[in-house]
Amino acid sequence: MNLRYTIHMSFKNKFSKEVAKIVRAGLRLTKHNATSLPGLVAYKLDKNILNELSQNTKFIFVTGTNGKTMTTHFLVNILKQKYDKVYTNESGSNMVQGIITTLLDNPASEDTIAVLEVDEANLVRIGQNIKADYVVFTNIFRDQMDRFGEIYNIFNKIMDGMKVMPDAKIIANGDLPIFNYDQMKAYDRSYFGIRDKSHASDDYDLDPELNSDGILCPNCKRVLRYRLNNYSSLGDYSCPTCDFHSPEITYEIDRLEKLEANYSSFYVDGDYYEVNVGGLYNVYNALAALSVAKEVGLSYGEIYEGLRSQKNVFGRQENVEIDGKNLTINLVKNPTGLNQIIDLMLLEKDEVSLICLLNDNYADGTDVSWIYDAYYENLHDLDIKDLYVSGIRKKDMKRRLEIAEIYAGEIGEFDYETEIRDIIKNAKTDNIYILSTYTAMLRLREVLGL
Repeated sequence: MNLRYTIHMSFKNKFSKEVAKIVRAGLRLTKHNATSLPGLVAYKLDKNILNELSQNTKFIFVTGTNGKTMTTHFLVNILKQKYDKVYTNESGSNMVQGIITTLLDNPASEDTIAVLEVDEANLVRIGQNIKADYVVFTNIFRDQMDRFGEIYNIFNKIMDGMKVMPDAKIIANGDLPIFNYDQMKAYDRSYFGIRDKSHASDDYDLDPELNSDGILCPNCKRVLRYRLNNYSSLGDYSCPTCDFHSPEITYEIDRLEKLEANYSSFYVDGDYYEVNVGGLYNVYNALAALSVAKEVGLSYGEIYEGLRSQKNVFGRQENVEIDGKNLTINLVKNPTGLNQIIDLMLLEKDEVSLICLLNDNYADGTDVSWIYDAYYENLHDLDIKDLYVSGIRKKDMKRRLEIAEIYAGEIGEFDYETEIRDIIKNAKTDNIYILSTYTAMLRLREVLGL
């Protein structure tokens, strides 16, 4: 009976994989996205397919609100300096079906390594089938309130995922207070953080950034105070009335050398690193990847080269040229991430054209009220020559930008699926910034042939 069952399951696994590969080949042949549907087909045919696909593989999961995709790409590029093949869900398709698609070619008979971006709510589901060796916690901010609720719900979902992977080591952002809560103590963990003393106070006398998430002490509910506040609630913190304070940082940036629009450099324990992307949030992403690489045992040279050679990925300061115009495309989905992108945009010295795309599909979050918590007003310092809005909620986007008073002219409305080429061609500048929610960005890339 057991032999018959084993034979049946083996046939079922192989059949499911082959059907999924045929679906993938068909999608690629017709130039369609082949990141999720093949995995969905395999999962429908065999609910245990992930067990088969994960044999003899060291797994590193990357989860959190912001930075999953960029951290994953940084880490994969580092690991490729040592390993011939690194499996990863490159497109950021981080649900079960996307991960199955990623592992379709993973040979069960060989020792391999995989870095998987995992949606916070799906960590428990993935963890029931694949046991991670390391799990990276990037951060937790308010995001898709209709789906996740407050940040404490997101944290609980992540910790539920860890319960099914109790032996996995956590590599967490030590500058975020919520990752120092008591629930973390049950797990082996190391922390990374930024501690540039040139930006720090002599004492814990700084307030967190306005509208920050998770700034109350979990013990006595007092507002945390900071000696160093990098952005939002991230930094070196301490409770003014109890002993809750920042954890010991294992992987620490002790000096930020340069922060430019498309370049950053920094020192970790005296070692110099550089990345060809801008933004302090991307420095955190690079540090997260660096921390895991050190845990895995890669050398300084391998880590340095992996970080230095990483380029921007789709929708993350993605630079493309269309009709002689330079486009910078950024995915936006919550206030904290958008505020960091706005700060980065303010490094721009030339005049710009700005396009904002706002959708409210399930993958974007159906509640778009978050746009009122973002600091669009800061864009007043940008030299905006023309401004356009599009997407399902373009009228909401237009109203928000009118309230921000960042542009004196008329804000144009258009259909990005049919008119984006004309908007780009007729833009008043050659420097176009696009801020887009997730589903609009995916469709935009299809329309532009990216």
